[in-house]
Amino acid sequence: MSKITYLIALALSLSFVSCENDITTSEVPSIVENTFKSKFVQAKNVEWEFANDTYEASFDVENVDHDALLDSSGNLLKYKHRIDGTAVPEGIRAFLAQNHPKGKWDDAEYIVDGNSKYFQIELEGFFTDTKLVLDNSGKELSNIKYWN
Repeated sequence: MSKITYLIALALSLSFVSCENDITTSEVPSIVENTFKSKFVQAKNVEWEFANDTYEASFDVENVDHDALLDSSGNLLKYKHRIDGTAVPEGIRAFLAQNHPKGKWDDAEYIVDGNSKYFQIELEGFFTDTKLVLDNSGKELSNIKYWN
């Protein structure tokens, strides 16, 4: 098999794997959908996934990427949205400048998890990316898992 054929086959197989948890809106329990609609009234382009007994909605609000996790009882577990680099708090920018001066960062997100609020930043590396979870002041929150 030629390298190109192999790469195409690999890419196609990976795309099928990544879609295996996708569900249609009609498959989302009404209690979950109703909670979602009441919390995110302006949501557009909603796509659903189901995994590990949770429903994840990916959607846009005013052209900003959002995600929300809800349990099967309709409880909103947490949500996040992308933020512009200018919206990243100064404490986080100072932390990145001091601890990752050569790191180019993107994919900044703001997360609300119950009463907790924090940020996620992805630093681009040559071979791998570094994913950080930080509080408002730039302190790393190693006890909180990065939400992909």
